[in-house]
Formats: sequence, C-alpha cells, structure tokens
Amino acid sequence: MTGFRWQYTTRDGNPFNCRDCGERDKQLRNCGNIKELSEDTKAITEWTDEIKDEIKDKKATKVFSLGDIRLYECPYTYIANDTWEIIRLCYFIDDTKHLLFSGGWSEQPFWLMEAWEIYKTECAKQIKEINKKR
Repeated sequence: MTGFRWQYTTRDGNPFNCRDCGERDKQLRNCGNIKELSEDTKAITEWTDEIKDEIKDKKATKVFSLGDIRLYECPYTYIANDTWEIIRLCYFIDDTKHLLFSGGWSEQPFWLMEAWEIYKTECAKQIKEINKKR
C-alpha cells in the first residue's frame, strides 16, 4: 500500500532525487534505514509510547507523509524493489488494458489480484482527495 500511495502521490513530481542527496540528506532522510529504526517506526500508522521513544532516542525525523502513513525512512529505500516492479506492472496493465497472463482475472496469480485491488483503492482515494479540494 505504501508503495502505491507514494507512486500515485508523487506522479507529477518527486520531491527527492537520490543523485542530489549528500551525506547530510541521507542522514536526515534515514536513507537505507541507517538509523536502524524498527519496522514499526519506519512507517507509522499508529503512535505508541515505544515508537515515540525510539524516534526521540534515534533522533529520527519524519521524511514524508502519505495520508495516514508517516515515513521515517526515505521512500526509495523503504519500498522494496519487488514492490516497485509490481507498481510498474499495475501501471502497465492500466495503460494497456492487458493482463499479465492471457485469459481473464481468474487466470492471474493471486498476488497480482491483491496488488491490483490496492492500486485501484489508492487511485480512488487520490481522486476523492482531488475532488474534495475543488
């Protein structure tokens, strides 16, 4: 979900460029989780005392907000390569209207059906937000 939300949110312009990041930027953005945050703290959806303490102890700062998700690691290193590939596949399917395997949705792997559902849900959320602002 985080990968899809990031990709959809930044489709018109990415606020980060890895080529421009110096050591200070990498430290601030926790690139590659160099601050060694726990899984629960890298992408926060619910605040707990443990998460608050970890952020304070490791001097972590929020990198980016994606609706109800607060990223404490650079999205490019937080989002796995496999996820980027699935995101690209969903965009390809949406653009070409061709599925991965011939036949209908019943012929597709379950992971693709799950990914497609997440993709469409995130698209609908973003469209709703855009329409709310009008």
